[in-house]
Amino acid sequence: MENIQPQHERTERRVMSRIDAALRINYQLISEASALADPYAAHFILPRYFLLQAELDQFDHALTFELSKLTEKDQQIAKILSLFNQKLNLFTGALYDSIVQSMLPSPERVNFSETGLSFYSREEISKGSYLHVTLSHAENFFHIAASVQVIYSQLQADGQYRNGAYFVTISAQDRAKLAECIEKNLADFSL
Repeated sequence: MENIQPQHERTERRVMSRIDAALRINYQLISEASALADPYAAHFILPRYFLLQAELDQFDHALTFELSKLTEKDQQIAKILSLFNQKLNLFTGALYDSIVQSMLPSPERVNFSETGLSFYSREEISKGSYLHVTLSHAENFFHIAASVQVIYSQLQADGQYRNGAYFVTISAQDRAKLAECIEKNLADFSL
């Protein structure tokens, strides 16, 4: 688990690429001590759809790793297991689409980088507050839990608040997922 020290927003924006995306976001106010804990710890409230997808993602990553090692030893068995995994992905995808879609919050506009994010809320969130957040890509590209510290909450013309926060605790794997999504988005945009 990585604990990130605060950086000045102006410096960060010059160094890190940021993108806007439609993400499903959930957040809860937490203490500073909780912000340093594992964001996947049992005491945090994680949405059921999030837990299901996170478990499927972990299984997929482990299987992909093991298949790559197995391919070196026995390509035929690796190919059979790869086909089995494809069928399993179709089955779990169908279940996810039919059951879980009804539980999902609507995607919202979120601007994020590897070091932080900004999002909108109906209520003001005090500067310096700590939040536990879950972010789910609308197309299931990633599902991430992290803790953040709010650095601003500004009232917008539409009556909502735009909140900026930096990651306090985020796993290296989740940071890599954000970086991959940013890179893919920037590559698609430049085409």
